[in-house]
Amino acid sequence: MTYHYLLIPKRPGTFPIDQISAVYNNKRYKGNRLELTVLKDGSTVSDKLSKRAVNVTGKTKDYFLEAIVDNKTPYVNEQITLTLKFYIASRYYGSPELTEPTTTGFWKEIIGNKTPYNQKINDRQYKIIERKYALFPTQTGELEIGRAMIRVTVPSKRQSRRGNNFFGGLFGNGEEVSIRSNIVKVKVKPLPTKGKPDDFTGTIGKFSIHASANKKVVEANQPVSVSIKISGRGNIKSIAEPKMPELDDQFRIYRASTSENISKSGSILGGTKLFEEVFIPKRPGDIEIPPIKYNYFDPSQKQYKYISTKAIKLKVIKPEGYTASGDIPFPAPDFKISSNARDIRYIKDDIGDTQPVNQLILASPIYIIVNAIPLFIFAGMIAVRVRREKFASDVGLARSRAALKEAKRRLTKAKSIAHTDSVSEFYVEVYTAVTSFIADKMNISPHGLTIERIKSLLADNNADTGLITQIEELLKHSDFARYASSSMTQDDINSDLEKAHNIMVAMSEVSFE
Repeated sequence: MTYHYLLIPKRPGTFPIDQISAVYNNKRYKGNRLELTVLKDGSTVSDKLSKRAVNVTGKTKDYFLEAIVDNKTPYVNEQITLTLKFYIASRYYGSPELTEPTTTGFWKEIIGNKTPYNQKINDRQYKIIERKYALFPTQTGELEIGRAMIRVTVPSKRQSRRGNNFFGGLFGNGEEVSIRSNIVKVKVKPLPTKGKPDDFTGTIGKFSIHASANKKVVEANQPVSVSIKISGRGNIKSIAEPKMPELDDQFRIYRASTSENISKSGSILGGTKLFEEVFIPKRPGDIEIPPIKYNYFDPSQKQYKYISTKAIKLKVIKPEGYTASGDIPFPAPDFKISSNARDIRYIKDDIGDTQPVNQLILASPIYIIVNAIPLFIFAGMIAVRVRREKFASDVGLARSRAALKEAKRRLTKAKSIAHTDSVSEFYVEVYTAVTSFIADKMNISPHGLTIERIKSLLADNNADTGLITQIEELLKHSDFARYASSSMTQDDINSDLEKAHNIMVAMSEVSFE
């Protein structure tokens, strides 16, 4: 729960705010101490803002729109906060209508609007409306944040030709004006190579990790669900999956599910990403899941950090009919037949005529076919089981085999929503289909997979340069279209769907290694 308070200072000085607390479940939680410094009238306005509020004729503007970022030189995938400030010193009618800025090359999350407040600039009182965005650059180099635009109706400066117009004099004449913000340029830095781990996950921010199992006592060959929770500040959606330790002699490991919960702390985005992994112990005894290690880059300290979970101890007990091999759920080979078994028939004294009367049934084609069918079925079951175990033990192979099928599924979904009412959803499916296909083929995480990284991977696998260019253009156009959906036509959507289909066909012929 969030409570907002509007404080109006009565005099300059420094004023502490302390002893803030809340009681929950009979426990008191105390807040941090805060100090407010109140300056003299007019001293809070910077020279840059004062100049921004003046037009070319030297007069103070009635309104203007300003775009600022808190960091113009971030690392790739590091959050920067974009703030739009709409200053208006005149009356206006209705609600201002905002056209969002273009943020090509960024993942964008809207933080929200701040409660309007007043500020005095150049001896004129302005009402200020703020809107904040969290931006995560997905590529290095110089990127541009496009102009935002606000449309608002203000009193007309043209006087009515008829001075005795009662209604015009009472309500005034309104006109719609458009106010544009400035373009903001951001220079995105690549991550430093010094100290970069060989198995770097690509995760940027500040995080902690915790693992827990749903049970500590389990039978051999029965599943244990392990939840791995990564929490902190950063782009939660781009957090890569933790790498599981090599435990082939003790466990079979399968990925179950992934979920995420995004939260906001002021202007900083963060939250939690939860990975569910299934561990199946192969043999009884006291065994443990060792610490799961994870690394990320902390942009505030400009260092790569390492975190790990605590070891999870398990007590694995023998199930009924247990055998040494966890893959064979049958009785052990030393299983003995009881003494009361009756599997021997009475022996005749006279065997009778030993000459065959008719053709032996064993030589009958029908007999051979009927008895061969179960053998073929059994052989097929063994082949299916071997194939499943191969995919279960080799996740990369399973992902590579299913890559094209998954990509076709996403393109089919994109085709079902390929109309102007669902532009953003359509381009999300197109973008995800292409990036996930490449990630599955290479057995890497699709989170944080930038366009530059995709180009590098395709080039390393000898993909055609024309295909690489087509993929780059489609991804950039999809990224742009998600945040500028109003500019997309049905012809654009149909054309991009066809391009995506052709690209997917061409990529299926690339030999990924």
